Amino acid sequence: MISINTDKKLNIILPNTNKALKKTLSDATPQELDVITKGKDLKSIIGSLLKESSQNSASDKTLLSLVKNNPTLKDLGSASQNIKELLTSLKSDKNLQHVEKVLQKFMPDMKDVKNTDVKSTLKNSGVFLESKLADVKEPQTQLKNLLTQLGDSLKKSSNPSAKTIQNKVQDLLKSIPNTTSSKENPKLQENLSKSTQDIVKNITKELKNADSTTTKEFTQKLDKLQHLVDPKNLEKTNFKQETLQSSIKNVISTLKSSYTQESSTALSSLNKILEQIKPENLSSKEIVDKKTTQDIKNIVQDLKTNVAKSDSIYSNDVKSILKELSKLNAPAKLSPEQNIKEILNNDLKAVLHKASEEVSKTQSPAQTEVLKNIDKLTLQIDYYQLVSHLSNSSSLYIPFSWEQMQDGEVSIKHSKDDKFYCDIELKLKDYGELNVRLTLYDKNQLNINIHADSDDFKEIMKEAIPELRAALIDIQITPREIRIHEKNTKNTTTSVYNEIAQDLEMGFEVRG
Repeated sequence: MISINTDKKLNIILPNTNKALKKTLSDATPQELDVITKGKDLKSIIGSLLKESSQNSASDKTLLSLVKNNPTLKDLGSASQNIKELLTSLKSDKNLQHVEKVLQKFMPDMKDVKNTDVKSTLKNSGVFLESKLADVKEPQTQLKNLLTQLGDSLKKSSNPSAKTIQNKVQDLLKSIPNTTSSKENPKLQENLSKSTQDIVKNITKELKNADSTTTKEFTQKLDKLQHLVDPKNLEKTNFKQETLQSSIKNVISTLKSSYTQESSTALSSLNKILEQIKPENLSSKEIVDKKTTQDIKNIVQDLKTNVAKSDSIYSNDVKSILKELSKLNAPAKLSPEQNIKEILNNDLKAVLHKASEEVSKTQSPAQTEVLKNIDKLTLQIDYYQLVSHLSNSSSLYIPFSWEQMQDGEVSIKHSKDDKFYCDIELKLKDYGELNVRLTLYDKNQLNINIHADSDDFKEIMKEAIPELRAALIDIQITPREIRIHEKNTKNTTTSVYNEIAQDLEMGFEVRG
């Protein structure tokens, strides 16, 4: 799943840095400003915007309404289309094509989405720039914390090599300076990076010699098998016998190379179950009976308990720490300055500012057009930042190129009752408006409600439902309900996040 932090962290919003806010305030009437500020001066309201405000803040709601109804901001058009226009204007001048090449990566083609890091694409859309800069961690402090955690875990290990690795960890901890004056010391960064990767190498070697059931991959196989025997996933709409068989075979393949008695017992039991659920051994009325599913659950739980009892050097905690330490694989990774540079080089808003400065210094005949497109696009990003801040959500355009898409935006929100809501609004060339609401709750339970203008599109969706269900289950998400709603029945309360999606009465559930 895509994981996006929906906390209100866009606190760097001022009229002199956020064009959308500046435009809204300049166009507001005295009466509207009076409602927003509640009699306070403009300086006071800007001050309040920078503080954490409650979700029901009257000032935020009033200002949000002004932002969304501002004529200039409403007529900005599609962000994805504006990116295309910017790229086209850059192509017209050979001297600017290097800028076009840099910007091209911020609008990957939707057909390549399987090979794209969707999470990074969304984070680098420009909307989260100030949040990322505010969250930059001091890498050497981060290293120190990781090594301390690793040392604590290794103390519990009885593995002969653990003591040697633990000593290296302690030596490395002593070499990390406490003062900030030496943080940008290249030689120090090189030594820290080299020593860190030496520790990573030693632990990785030990993990390779471990029993096959202690691997992260085996835990994932168990998680998937456990997910498949969830009652909802055994219902006719979600269950596929071949998927369950494949999952059991995957667990069996690991158990065959394990040398523990517990694995041998589980292997024998799973082989019997695999034989029982073959199509020729099931009656026409069965999918999988309750006893079999309970047996599978018990086997998975026993295996997980056995894995949890394994030596601490093979624990998930150590593996998680190892993953983070592996990222510090170059001296530059231990430099705060380099971390900030990396953010600025990979975020659209920062790149647009840099491109604007560069184009302003050229004598390009396309200069005026390019600068106009850059200014329009940065204004749109500012708009999404402001809406995100005022609505206590993450609101952004869809940063993918798609021939059918004329416009699109997505809003993600985390409610007080620990539900996640995602509203996707699309305008498609051939199919008109499409609105999708995703509701995620209880960690992996998902409801999907779809409102579409086009009857043809609804038919396409119906045919794709089985594939969608299978894809969700494969990544351990349970599709509790998928509803395609009749034309013009979009619920008027879809913007109210505290309403749960399964309470919607209109529409029909698609079975497939």
